[in-house]
Amino acid sequence: MLILLIPRMDLDKQYYSISEVAKLFKVNTSKLRYWEAQFPHLLPKRTGTGIRKYTPVDIEKIKVLVDMIDVKGLTIEGAKQALNNKGAVKNPNQAVINQLTDIRDFLQVLSQELE
Repeated sequence: MLILLIPRMDLDKQYYSISEVAKLFKVNTSKLRYWEAQFPHLLPKRTGTGIRKYTPVDIEKIKVLVDMIDVKGLTIEGAKQALNNKGAVKNPNQAVINQLTDIRDFLQVLSQELE
């Protein structure tokens, strides 16, 4: 089991650049941009010239995504489902558990039909 270790950031700072956030999570800036397009709740502020500025709240959202996708191995769709369940991520593996339960039920029915 992997444990997500994120270094502490200067909590007095209000905004972080995309490169600072990417470095913090050891991901490419393109991944952060992609996640922004896939997860509407992740919407960093932008300057007048379009430069993204991430708040500590945005960083916490990214931390959840990194944990679900990069650590626990959920797909983007699985992470979306987990986030949509009750508006919070109580058990990000629930989407996977539901899929496995459906597969088990299908295999049981198939097995009974083959007997």
